[in-house]
This record gives sequence, structure tokens and C-alpha cells, in this order.
Amino acid sequence: MADLSCNVAGITAPNPFWVASAPPTDKLYNVERAFRAGWGGVVWKTLGIDPPIVNVSSRYGAVHYNGQRMMGFNNVELITDRPLEEHQASQKRLA
Repeated sequence: MADLSCNVAGITAPNPFWVASAPPTDKLYNVERAFRAGWGGVVWKTLGIDPPIVNVSSRYGAVHYNGQRMMGFNNVELITDRPLEEHQASQKRLA
């Protein structure tokens, strides 16, 4: 098999395919599943501290283009509502 390893900004990964900051990177078990499935890395869900985060009820929005309905989706859940300490504990368990 070809060697797909890469180094970006000092971070070495087994391949360049990463899971983006999104709902799948908000919880440890999802991050562990991504690595078991072969993803090269994850961008942990964006953290916010002040003011407290209040997520909107709709997580996804539709993208319309050139008169076509529902050409694609975009994720509107951009930030986690979980506390920093919870994320740090998960990241330590992963390491």
C-alpha cells in the first residue's frame, strides 16, 4: 500500500484525510471510531467559554443553487456546548 503519511504545520498524520470540526468530533467515542476507521486525524469541536453557548435547534441548513432545491447541506452547529474540562479529559484519555 502507498505511504500517505503527511506533516502539516508540525503535525504528523498517517494520511491527509481528517474529520472536520463538527458533531462527530464532539465526543470521545466518535473520535475513537474515526481513528479505528482509518481517518488520519480529527479537528476537535470548537470550544467557547464566554458567553455560554446556546445551540440553535436546527443543526443543518439547505444550500439552494441556480433554482435547484436542496443542492447540498451545511452544518450550522459550529461550536460545542460541552465544558473545556470535559474536552480536556477526553483528549487525555485518547492520548
